[in-house]
Amino acid sequence: MFYLTIILIYLFLLIGVGIYKSKKIKTQADFAVAGRTLSPWILVGTMLATWIGTGSILGNAGKTYETGMAALILPIGGTLGIILLTRIAGKVRSYEKFTVPEIIGDRYGPAARLLSVVALVMAYMVIVSYQYNAGGAVLSTILTDTTGRALISSETATIIAAVFIIAYTMLAGLVSVAYTDVGNGIIMTIALLIAFPIL
Repeated sequence: MFYLTIILIYLFLLIGVGIYKSKKIKTQADFAVAGRTLSPWILVGTMLATWIGTGSILGNAGKTYETGMAALILPIGGTLGIILLTRIAGKVRSYEKFTVPEIIGDRYGPAARLLSVVALVMAYMVIVSYQYNAGGAVLSTILTDTTGRALISSETATIIAAVFIIAYTMLAGLVSVAYTDVGNGIIMTIALLIAFPIL
């Protein structure tokens, strides 16, 4: 019951942040790019929470266990991407577009825009699905009875996780995502620091 209470508080806190931040959403720019007003600390927090996720913690750790030191190459793509982003961020910002396909389309034409849309949709269908599955796995693992049997199936838990994630994202767009990411990043960092000695 204790774990269930903590999880419910956490989930409804996410929704609460979304509702609170939704009052500040006036334009499409506010929703899609947080009005381009996020502070450096919030940007760092949201990048941290985005970086430290299911794939980087569990996926990369599992792959490292399987393949050894060769798996150290896994984070290089993301690192190079962030370095590149710091170089082109000013120019990209001057376009005043909301999405990567819009920027690519303006520069290289409609065919390039369509290809980038297809690539991003395919990539993020996979990325988002394993985030939902990770949330569901956590819920079904924690919510057990006294015998250790799961109180809800992993499928039901995944649906619950997806509903809450979609809800707080829809309420205020990037604003709610960025601010909840900061909280999630702090929680994950503390949890990792506690877990390292145990592991």
